[in-house]
Amino acid sequence: MANATTRTDHAALFAVLSSLADNKQAIGRRYAFWCNGAPALEAAVAAAAMTQDELGHARTLYPLLDNFAQAEADPQQIEPETRTLHYHLAFLDRDFQGWSDFVATNFLLDTAITTFFEAAQDSSYEPLRQRARKILQEERIHQIHGEGWVRRLARAGGAVRAALASSLERLWDETLCWYGPDDDTSMQQLYREGIIDATPAELRHRYLQKIMPTFESLGLEVNAAFEPATKRWRAARALPWERWDATARKLEV
Repeated sequence: MANATTRTDHAALFAVLSSLADNKQAIGRRYAFWCNGAPALEAAVAAAAMTQDELGHARTLYPLLDNFAQAEADPQQIEPETRTLHYHLAFLDRDFQGWSDFVATNFLLDTAITTFFEAAQDSSYEPLRQRARKILQEERIHQIHGEGWVRRLARAGGAVRAALASSLERLWDETLCWYGPDDDTSMQQLYREGIIDATPAELRHRYLQKIMPTFESLGLEVNAAFEPATKRWRAARALPWERWDATARKLEV
């Protein structure tokens, strides 16, 4: 793949980078509201710091789109202020209904994106490799924050636990689908070219290995099942691939 990562017609890489940047930008904007609306002072401080991190990650990713033919054909699609394409998850189209939506986004979606960056930290595409390593350093505290609040809300019981369960359920399938189906052409191409070190199926496995111990310990039920024979987690019921938009890399509403 000698020049695969420097060509300006690499549609697969352009699509995934667009999705990463748009999701980071949308997460940051949703987090921003909770800098004043969080349920506790320490949560508000964390929300402010995480907002800055997420928007900063987006700002480092958007300039990469300038390297590709699609973006060069329409320069307005490079900058978030003028970009009309929206490749973020539909869950982020709406204001968070409550703090539990913030926590679910932090623990589910942000962790899923971080799992992708872990698979890109030795990427053959140098600009992604550099950004992935920097982003992973900043995401460590996000993961601690997300898991801590999931445990806190789940153990509160009653309506608080129910709100968390609802938020997790509404975001769950979208997040698992973000990696694409197992035969996703874009992600498979990135894997073959060494841009990432995992296929969609492997990325889902790594992701579920991270988050499912927390859910199990709290008795939170999600669409996942453990296969003792393979020692791997998988979706317990079929994911809604009939709604998958391969261009925007998200489920259609």
